[in-house]
This record gives sequence, C-alpha cells and structure tokens, in this order.
Amino acid sequence: MTPIELSNLYQSLRNRVSIHCPNSCAEISLWLPSNFGDELAFYRSIIWGYALVNEAAKIPLAFLTNLPPLRANKSLRNEISTLRTYVAHNLDMSKKRDQKTYAFVHRWFKEACGRGTPSSDVHYANCCDYLVGGIREVLNGAIEACDLLDDPEDGPRLVADLKSRIDLVWEAHRFDPIVDKCAARLGNPGLDLLAIRSRHLEGWRSALAQAAENERERVLEQRIEADLLSAIGDTLPRTIRENLQRVAASTDATVAALLLLREARRIGTMTLPQIIERVSSLDRDTAEAGAESVDDRI
Repeated sequence: MTPIELSNLYQSLRNRVSIHCPNSCAEISLWLPSNFGDELAFYRSIIWGYALVNEAAKIPLAFLTNLPPLRANKSLRNEISTLRTYVAHNLDMSKKRDQKTYAFVHRWFKEACGRGTPSSDVHYANCCDYLVGGIREVLNGAIEACDLLDDPEDGPRLVADLKSRIDLVWEAHRFDPIVDKCAARLGNPGLDLLAIRSRHLEGWRSALAQAAENERERVLEQRIEADLLSAIGDTLPRTIRENLQRVAASTDATVAALLLLREARRIGTMTLPQIIERVSSLDRDTAEAGAESVDDRI
C-alpha cells in the first residue's frame, strides 16, 4: 500500500461515518512519508498512525472495530501508542514501565522485520509494511462495519450509541463549572484548579463515560470532589492557621476534616466516607457538649 492509498482509505472512512455523525472524524494535519522505505518513513508513519487512533478518529474507530467483521481482540491504539513512546521519548531503563515499553517494541520489531533491533533501510521498510498493514486492516474493517450503521433495523440503535460516546468525550473547559462548584462547596480553597483539571482530565472523562446516564452528574461531582480533597491533603504540611486561610474556613469541623484527611493519607486505610462520618460525629459531639454546658449554667 502506498501513502496516498492509505490516506484515501481514511478519507473513505470519514465520508462513511459523517453520513450519521458529521465531523466525528477529523482531518489529520500531519503528512505521511512520500514512501514507506526507510527509518524516517517509519517514524513518520507512527506519528500519523498515532494521530489517527488517538485524536482524529479515536471514538468512531474504536466503536466500529468492535463490530463485525473485526470484533477486535487487540488494540491498534495501544500498539501505536507504545511505538510512539519508544520513538518520541527519552526512556529510563530503571523504571519498570519503560522496561515494558522496550520489551514490547523489540518483540514487535522481531515480528515486523525479523530482528529485535532494525539496522538497515530494508528492515525499516519491512517495519513500515507491517505497521501500515495493521492500520489498513483496521480501516477496512471499520469501513465495512459502517454498513451496520445503514441497516434499517440495527442502524438507529448503533448510531445513537456512537453519538452518545462521542458526546461523552467532553472538551476540557466543560468540566470547569463543575470544578468551580465543587471547590466552592469545599470552602473555595486557593488551589490551581486549572492544573488539577489537567492532571485529572482523563480520569474524569472515564468516570463520565462509565456512569449510568441518570447518575453522571452525581458520579462526576463525587470524583471531582475526591480529587480536590486529595489536592487539599497535599498541602497539609502547612500550619493549621495557613490551612484555615487557604480553605477560607474557621469551624472546628473543618480543622478536624483537614487533620483526618492528613491522617488518612498517611496510614492509607481511611476512606472518604469514613472521614465524613468521623467529622460528622465530631460536629455532633461539639453540639452536644455545647448544649450540656448551657444546661449546667441553668
């Protein structure tokens, strides 16, 4: 397959999917190599493939390849993502994750060109053919699966499912009002909410996608509140006075919550519901003690 043929194949998929879900498959601004014949072509093919499976067609491609005829039992996305990590990042062999990346890629090279470490243009040309062959298989299978979207019986249900999945991949800014609301509920702590959003964005998207439709708002708020509490806990080496200023609060229950959160993070055995229950009991004890002192004075 030539680079032009591969590009045209993706364009065919875009056209088929756009009939039902307009703009769900984006253009890929990166260029494929002029041919699949050397090491540079291999690197450029990986980057193009990464843009395909992780950005331009991430949701439709994953959806369609799990329908007939492919019913994919392995992930092209994981394969290409690992290859991209290998060619684009400075890996540290003292880290187990990077060791696994190296091991996977060298096994992949062995399958693709017969050598665990390619050393010639011929080797890399074979790697290109192997990589592009996998992409071609997935694109062809996804295009064929589009026939199911056109089916008069099953098509409407499948299209609705696909649209729902696309709608659940929120842009980052759509989380901001919920983050602001949750932060205000916790005393509007002086945290960098944008940094927290960036750090937890994929986790929030995952929580949103996995929640039942009527539970999405509650589940998402619960997840965001937990992450904000964790961020507050990270600041607790400060003094109590500094923490009170940081969370704009002054009640005994807030102090207790901060201390309990620090203790829970230290010993790693107390869950968030347990912390809330402990704080609630402290509030009740404080109220009862206040009532008893009033009775004593009477």
